Amino acid sequence: MSVDILKKQLKDGVFSNIYLFFGEEDFLKEYYYNQLKSKIVDKSFEDFNFCFYEGKNIDLQQVQDGIESLPVMSEYKMVVIKDSGIFKSPKAQEKEFWETYLKDMPSYICLVFYEKEIDQRSKLFNLVKKQGLILDFKYQKTVDLVNWVNRVITSYKKKIEKEDIYYLLEHCDVGMTSIKNEIDKLVHYCGNRETIRRQDIEAVCTKSVESKVFNMIDAIMDNNTQLAFELLNDMITLKEPAVKIISLLSKHFYDILKVKLLLKEGATAESIANRVHIPHFAVKKYIKHAQNFSVQYLHSMIQECLKADSDIKSSKMNEWVALHMFMVKCGSNRKMV
Repeated sequence: MSVDILKKQLKDGVFSNIYLFFGEEDFLKEYYYNQLKSKIVDKSFEDFNFCFYEGKNIDLQQVQDGIESLPVMSEYKMVVIKDSGIFKSPKAQEKEFWETYLKDMPSYICLVFYEKEIDQRSKLFNLVKKQGLILDFKYQKTVDLVNWVNRVITSYKKKIEKEDIYYLLEHCDVGMTSIKNEIDKLVHYCGNRETIRRQDIEAVCTKSVESKVFNMIDAIMDNNTQLAFELLNDMITLKEPAVKIISLLSKHFYDILKVKLLLKEGATAESIANRVHIPHFAVKKYIKHAQNFSVQYLHSMIQECLKADSDIKSSKMNEWVALHMFMVKCGSNRKMV
């Protein structure tokens, strides 16, 4: 595992020439980036030994000057390129520049790419893979996430039942940063009380829009139209944009369809999580829906999402009327396996 290699490097103080940080789990990406920076860059000489460039129109001459100038009172100099987009759609000049430097990086340079957009088939990606260390920070597996939540809560000298950790994870926004924010709210809310309870989660934690949308799909699957509309009306009250709700419904139905097709191929839960890019703790819920909705129904709902989105954006229909009509069709067209 690349993260294990990085951990060893951080411990031993021997580093790669080039790093590429990317992936969906921003919390871990930021954590290990900061760990690397703290080991390489002495704050006393940061002005000399740390260069940071951000965006898709980075001045390559400045980058060249940063790379070619020697470190001061240090073995290494850290050069960071953030959100450049060069691993997705580089300009010809950028491609030529980085192909040259990635093949012959000065030994004193620790070059770090910190990116959102990645094409793993690109030549630059494969050059980094050959010359340095690739770090893909995926959403954590359920068991790792549960253990991490428990450790964080324990660090505050509090306790929580495992079942309530699962409940917290199911209702938070995806990602460890959001989960950590909800834990901090819970700790503050509980005050001197040692145990965090489910009632506390209900009282103070913000349920994600994605969680609410998934609960709507749960209600549709259970043929509970009344609950589905109650959940929708809650989101209307909270002024969630209709287009965002439609987009999330479309994404969920599309992901459920992908899960259904992967199940037919005999894919495991872990494989499904990685291939569909969904959190490991949510896989069971996706599999449950995939096993109960027909392929025909899922296709029809994806098409209805596209129609509702088009009707709203073209002003053909009021956004909430379009969304309510979509929900009616969800119930009336429901076809279970």
